[in-house]
Amino acid sequence: MAGLDRKKLLALGVVVLIIIAGAGYLLTSQKKASQGGPPKKAIVLPPGIQWDPVYAFNKEGYEPSLVLDSKGYMYYTAHKNLDDKTSWDYLASWFFVGSPDGKTWKSPSDPFPRGNKWKTELGDEGDLAMDANDRCYYVDTYLVDNHLHVFDSPGVWQYSVRIQKTTGLDDRPWIAAQGDGIGHYLGNNGAETNGGRYWYYRSTDGGRIWSRAVVIPGNGWGHIDAETKGQYAYVISESDVGTPADINVFVSPDQGATWDFNTPTVIGHRDNAGLSDGFPVWISAGTNGSVWALWTDTTDALNNGSRMYLAWSFDYGTNWQSSDITPWNGLFLYPTIDVGDDGTIAVAAYGTETLPVTDDTPFYIYGAMIRPDNPAHPLMNPSACTGSVCSVPAGNATPEHNATGNESANFTLRFNFTKAEETPCTKGTRMRDLHDFFEIAVGPDGYLNMAYQHFVGPANGKSDLYFVRGTLPTNGTKTNSTR
Repeated sequence: MAGLDRKKLLALGVVVLIIIAGAGYLLTSQKKASQGGPPKKAIVLPPGIQWDPVYAFNKEGYEPSLVLDSKGYMYYTAHKNLDDKTSWDYLASWFFVGSPDGKTWKSPSDPFPRGNKWKTELGDEGDLAMDANDRCYYVDTYLVDNHLHVFDSPGVWQYSVRIQKTTGLDDRPWIAAQGDGIGHYLGNNGAETNGGRYWYYRSTDGGRIWSRAVVIPGNGWGHIDAETKGQYAYVISESDVGTPADINVFVSPDQGATWDFNTPTVIGHRDNAGLSDGFPVWISAGTNGSVWALWTDTTDALNNGSRMYLAWSFDYGTNWQSSDITPWNGLFLYPTIDVGDDGTIAVAAYGTETLPVTDDTPFYIYGAMIRPDNPAHPLMNPSACTGSVCSVPAGNATPEHNATGNESANFTLRFNFTKAEETPCTKGTRMRDLHDFFEIAVGPDGYLNMAYQHFVGPANGKSDLYFVRGTLPTNGTKTNSTR
């Protein structure tokens, strides 16, 4: 009888435990439901980049530019550390020619830049462009002594000309090229002068002779690019700095022969002051009518981070769609973009993994690519948007999941940003440590190539120059990019 009672008690205990567990499950389920509502839809991301080892130039400099020719040879320039002349091998800005695999870099031999002629040309900052004949155009400046140096592949110097533009000082020029020696030059006055911060110039003879200036209205940062083998050229401008502003694009259908700088296409709007220190707008011309534009926005960047927005057009800049591509809640500085001839999109930025940004917060270098045959690519979703704009609601994404929150009813362009190097590029709250920009280029072998810097300090100009490249897992899709 006692044994039977023990069995009954044991059975009763099991039942009680089941009831308690069930109640706990219900309470937990109700708690989860009340906190988050219906479960979120899983977010499928494109593949992440697999990175090669980092290349260190062992040179001090910042704001590096990078272009590639159709054979894969690379051209790299950067501002020198003007605070330490003992770190210079020569006076012009840094200029290196790299092998297609990115493992070997060197400066050209005489007469550029080591000959006596170059001892009078102090280098501040410059830019690079590539035309359809694999001719590299390198503009170098020390504010009052701009020069254009032209090279054939792979880095064989051809000629140099002095091309001082704007009103006497040129604070960061931009240059683009296309076809057979068609050149586009944006001279930067540093502030609005005679109606515009930027003045546009054009050359049809490989940069030997340039047109008179055409003023682009506005006081915002700008950028220029052109179809390497096509007819279209594009200028992007944020129209003003330090205040809410429209993101404007101007289009030339005839290699810059005609522009309408009084009638921009408004592709987006910055609701806040944005990251006015640096170049928060970027444009990249693709092929077959595609063009891509990138900008940032922020309020209280150190506490709230920043947002990145990408817009695209498949009809030569006539109609645009856009998406918030911010991968997680962080502060992203100087995002940049390039597109391969096959439509591969690449984006990179310096970024943090957390907010708010403190004196100990690291900034890393991140990059991402999407191939045109991936379902995440807009080419695979041409009618996925309602209206003219695709939007992404703000969410609580994390670096691990690389998502932006709840799914949108409209098409959302999602990138899989991966860390290109485990070592931080800088730490702390001084956003000027990484200066104004860096540049990337999609190569003909399908790799994303990035020129960037590490801040060493404590002086403003004391940074080290680096290069890294990576590609997506092999899927049979390659690019044929000539930028």
